[in-house]
Amino acid sequence: MKIVKGKTGLMFRLGAMVAVLLLGQQAMAEGTRAGQVIANTASVAFDVNSNTQTAEPSNTVSFVVDRRVAYTLVPVSTPDLEIVNPGQDDAFVDFLLTNTSNSDLDFVFVLAQMAGGSVDTLGADTADMGLVDYDVETGVWPPARGGGAAFADDLAADDSVRIRVWGDAALTMTNGQIAGVELTATAEDTAGGALAYGVANDDTLQNVDVNDPDGSLNIDGVRVSNDGFIVEAADLTVVKTVTLIDGDLGSGLMIPGVRLQYDIVVTNAASSATADAVVISDSIAGDLTFLTGAGGSDFTDIEYSDNGAAFVACSADAAAGDTDGCSLDGASLVVGNANLVISLAATETFAIRFQALINDPATTP
Repeated sequence: MKIVKGKTGLMFRLGAMVAVLLLGQQAMAEGTRAGQVIANTASVAFDVNSNTQTAEPSNTVSFVVDRRVAYTLVPVSTPDLEIVNPGQDDAFVDFLLTNTSNSDLDFVFVLAQMAGGSVDTLGADTADMGLVDYDVETGVWPPARGGGAAFADDLAADDSVRIRVWGDAALTMTNGQIAGVELTATAEDTAGGALAYGVANDDTLQNVDVNDPDGSLNIDGVRVSNDGFIVEAADLTVVKTVTLIDGDLGSGLMIPGVRLQYDIVVTNAASSATADAVVISDSIAGDLTFLTGAGGSDFTDIEYSDNGAAFVACSADAAAGDTDGCSLDGASLVVGNANLVISLAATETFAIRFQALINDPATTP
């Protein structure tokens, strides 16, 4: 009975030791460097008639720790899109790549403009930037455009690198458009070249891609992320109307000698950016004579109203002598300059009005 009990106790102790070793190895495996060789040899101690015998060794079991290809690629600006204005150059969004693998890795990138779809759940891609390119963080951040690397070299485990994606907003872009950009990263061996993904459980280093944080299974070492730009633009409408004032001899027709009033109203739409440095230009037709008060007008020269305020007189003098922001050089009428700075926020209006006379036809012999 002692022998049986002794063997039972020995087996229990050996089993407990093996369990501890296995549990210890399992807890450490995630952080173990890829390529590390782990070798284990078991031994059995025993007695014969109370005499301690030479321990019996097992064979040595070894394996190579395989590479967990794991990393994240996320936009830094989440949950916001970058605001751009039409014609704006050098706007940018940033991405962060973090190597969570158990090995140093290289990363190569491909940048593309999105062709539809949702931009990071923030809205639908509806436009393209005029030009996009990218720079990877090197020793200095942020990089000058065109001054960074195009890839990440020897990125250590648990280290991160930033990628700045630049974009130029086309002048033709309109308010509310979203331009998405898509950045694709592919993990590569630091020795250069693509990683081969295998399943052989032997003494050779294998590469195993792991799940993305969203649970989608990737088996090719590729991660794709997107971000984008949203256009904030002024949305101006310009409406010009003409009204017959008098001189029509009761006909209601536009005959020579009729006095006309022109009204021009500029409106900035709701939910649009402020329009600054607004300049309103018009050309007086050759068959019309611009009227001042002395010419029979009901008011002096030009009048303007800023966002529904009372109309204010403004002199249609030569541009060289302008002091109030209105000028008339020959047939060219201009309202708005450094002397009259016009800005229109969303829903605001700016109106001008002036009067003219339809000329009599030239006298012929």
